[in-house]
Amino acid sequence: MAGALLIAVWINEAAGPTVIISLSALVLLWSFFQAPVACGAPVRGRTDGCRNNATGILMGCHIHQHRWQKLKMLILRRRVREFCSGLFSDGKATLVTLAAGSFLSGLVALIPGVAV
Repeated sequence: MAGALLIAVWINEAAGPTVIISLSALVLLWSFFQAPVACGAPVRGRTDGCRNNATGILMGCHIHQHRWQKLKMLILRRRVREFCSGLFSDGKATLVTLAAGSFLSGLVALIPGVAV
């Protein structure tokens, strides 16, 4: 709902940059920590990773170790590629990943003269 409201604010141009930045941050936090996606943590014997339900791009499933594995994938240089390939693995993950791109909306709102 915040994503749809963010789009409406950009189209209407009535709200100021503060509203755009706060809505962008809200959509970004939802994507990172609450959006329903597949876990994707590395699992022995599977090339596509864990298929359990997870909440958010950065969080793992109900298995505690998978949360740490996903965070390690962002920190370790050789694993970042594996993490990024899972962002567009299916339709739901693609939609959540594109919603996480809302931080660009907030950055554009910070630059005066760009947001017309």
